Amino acid sequence: MTDRDYLAAEYALGILEGEELVEARGLATSDDAFARQVEAWEERLAPMFEEMGEHTPPDAIWQRVKAEIDDGRGGDVVDLRKRLGWWKGMTAAASAIAASLALVVAFDTTRPPPPAEAPAARGAVMVAALMSEDKAMMMSAAWRPEEHSLMVMPGNMPSDPGHSHELWIIPSDGKPRSLGLMTGEGPHRMDIPSDMATHFAEKATLAISVEPEGGSPGDAPTGAVIASGALAKV
Repeated sequence: MTDRDYLAAEYALGILEGEELVEARGLATSDDAFARQVEAWEERLAPMFEEMGEHTPPDAIWQRVKAEIDDGRGGDVVDLRKRLGWWKGMTAAASAIAASLALVVAFDTTRPPPPAEAPAARGAVMVAALMSEDKAMMMSAAWRPEEHSLMVMPGNMPSDPGHSHELWIIPSDGKPRSLGLMTGEGPHRMDIPSDMATHFAEKATLAISVEPEGGSPGDAPTGAVIASGALAKV
């Protein structure tokens, strides 16, 4: 994403201030291409805002995002560091969307480039913000279909000794399919088998359940579903 892309996205989110807000307003009224960028971001973000109410995210989430950025290496991480204002003072909805977009950037900094002689066709990236009933964000996720990879970043997900957190995909048929156990605290990549990748579609739901240690003994969640969120294209 370029600085101009970020500016359009932040303007659509309504989080710009000062000179950047003045600049964005001027571009939106004088530059048709920029205005179309803003409109495109508004259309992409609208479904997520419809699902999420306003809520101030816990400070722990901001500290974790900042730590991940500070530990990063590479050009795109530098761009993220320049835009720390993207994260601070946002509602849970905006924060969840921003976290998901950061994961999209993380995809680009960690994956190997496709062979020059056979460039990979890229499908539309989809993101999801998994939230509990009280709107606390527990995980953000980004799915890039051509790689069959899901990048996940746990958020405010409390530990539960003696139990495991299991991640599920629930497509349009309503049947949960296990994606495996949630392990670790930082962003990590989950490789999805080809037969499971077919269930990743817009509006499919990702959900987290609390299971006995080691995971569900059956083919469906047996414990409480503590967070869920629908996939949406960006």
